[in-house]
Amino acid sequence: MANFIRLMLVVGLFYGRSQSLSSGAPPKACENLTPIHQYGSVQNSPPPYQVLPAAGQGRVRLILGSPQGLAYQGFIMVARDVDTGEFVGEFVSLPDGARVVECTEGLKNGVTHINKDRKQNLEFDWEAPEDYVGTIIFNSTFAQDYSTYWVGVESPRVSVLRRSIDVKTVPTVATSLRTTTPPIYTPFAEDRAPVADDPFYNGCGTTKNCFGTPDNCVRDKNCKAAVSVLVRGERYFFEMTARKSIYVAVGLSADSKMGEDSVVECVNNGTAVGLFTSWNAGKTNTRHSTPSGFVQFDSGIVTDDTITCRFWREKSTIVEGRQFDLVNTPFHLLVAAGSSLRRNGVDYHNVAYAASGEAKLLSDVGGFLVASNLLIRVHGALMLAAWVGAASIGILLARYYRQTWVNSQLCGKDQWFTWHRFFMILTWSLTIAAFVIIFVELEAWSTATLHASFGLATTILCFVQPFMAALRPHPGTPRRTIFNWGHWFVGNAAHICGIVAIFFAVPTTKARLPDWVTWVMVAYVVFHILTHLILTFVGCASDRQASHRINSFPMKDMHARSAMTHPDARRDAPQAGLRKTIFGLYFVIVACFCAALIVIVVLAPIEETWASLTTTISKY
Repeated sequence: MANFIRLMLVVGLFYGRSQSLSSGAPPKACENLTPIHQYGSVQNSPPPYQVLPAAGQGRVRLILGSPQGLAYQGFIMVARDVDTGEFVGEFVSLPDGARVVECTEGLKNGVTHINKDRKQNLEFDWEAPEDYVGTIIFNSTFAQDYSTYWVGVESPRVSVLRRSIDVKTVPTVATSLRTTTPPIYTPFAEDRAPVADDPFYNGCGTTKNCFGTPDNCVRDKNCKAAVSVLVRGERYFFEMTARKSIYVAVGLSADSKMGEDSVVECVNNGTAVGLFTSWNAGKTNTRHSTPSGFVQFDSGIVTDDTITCRFWREKSTIVEGRQFDLVNTPFHLLVAAGSSLRRNGVDYHNVAYAASGEAKLLSDVGGFLVASNLLIRVHGALMLAAWVGAASIGILLARYYRQTWVNSQLCGKDQWFTWHRFFMILTWSLTIAAFVIIFVELEAWSTATLHASFGLATTILCFVQPFMAALRPHPGTPRRTIFNWGHWFVGNAAHICGIVAIFFAVPTTKARLPDWVTWVMVAYVVFHILTHLILTFVGCASDRQASHRINSFPMKDMHARSAMTHPDARRDAPQAGLRKTIFGLYFVIVACFCAALIVIVVLAPIEETWASLTTTISKY
């Protein structure tokens, strides 16, 4: 008899445990939403589930789902007035596997499961009382299994004005616990203290995808421009923000480069924030002339120097003859921001631009990596080596050192000529290599910026220079002076264009260089000009001490003058020692400028790289 009683107790225990999950929550669970599961425990981590409301006429469509695609076995959900804590409204249009719970006798103001089957994205309708005015929140408990559950998962707030519904897409995170409800978890809240008060970053990486620039800005909550994507049932909720910008835009792309991309722009038109759609055809962005039905503007605001806007996008659309299926197709995200507009469109993204390095389904919550810009860094390093380094030294040798080291030759030529030719061939090779690399990266011609325009001019002038040198007339012929002038002009014009192009490269978004790099370039230019001035004065002093002049100006040809027959023609001109000293200092300092700038470009963003490096070193 005793053994029979024990057996009945065990059976009763297991039956009760099974019923507590399979039959749903009883009415008494409405107050605290806490399951009475033996061996179960409330999870303190951010929930992997969310309650997503969408406004309707007198109703709210609710979806119980998971951004990570996780299923749940059990749930209970109620609607409460945020001020009084009272139950509000009734649940209707229930799906299979769900039933109402009469939290208040005679009213269908709760809903729960009826079996322990695995569920995903259940949809309900909630109907507001006819004369109700107030704000409600849907509170829910999700049971992933019998022993693992999250209590009090909170929806965004919903404003109701006599059957008029307005869903607040950015909820206010509760700062204290209500006495009438269990502890509140919001899918937008992170489990760490916020670095900034910007609600945009709430939920990044846990309930929504976020991507921005510069690197790691989502983690540090200080993006120049960023976009977030939250899946809400059949639609996708986008939010964009940018600092010091007139517009911010997001593009969906099959790769990490501009071209064949569907773009949505939020623009500050001075009085309000407007929403537009456009299309990237290659490097050209063209705004659609008529509003596109696949996006729905939600809200937009400009505060201080920051523009923020939110919009909905349908899960599948046809844009410019191409299908954008957000459910089944992974996409790269392109985010851009700029400070100016053009007629019927946005101008160049001079504030921020970034492309994600991998294509992802927008429903797969996690971090986006920034696309690699290795080729851009290599391009920058090669151009710096060419025009700050090799070209500067080669031009200096040709201008001031024709009568220095005249007693020794290299490869059968004067020292100055051999080294001038070496540095200029090096300049030509580095420039052509840099041009090819950036062309491969961009996959098209580009004159969208002053940097690109000056860079193209530099490349063209540099390319023709060695061919001009190969066709130079013999010394002493009438056309030699014309050649000297042309050779001098093209070489110096290329050098000037190259340096100007580097100046314009510093503020570009793809370079990711700090503003103070401009002052490093200014210091180089000042040093370069001062060196030329000093050597010019040294040349004048040498002229006064000798019967023949050093060749300070390349338009004059030494070999065409009778001075070559002078017995001192094969001796260094006066002040040779000073010129050699100046050249040694110039070579070392220019090499330091060049090396420093190359390191800054290759390790860009240098400030973050330096901080990471010092942190790593300090650990050891």
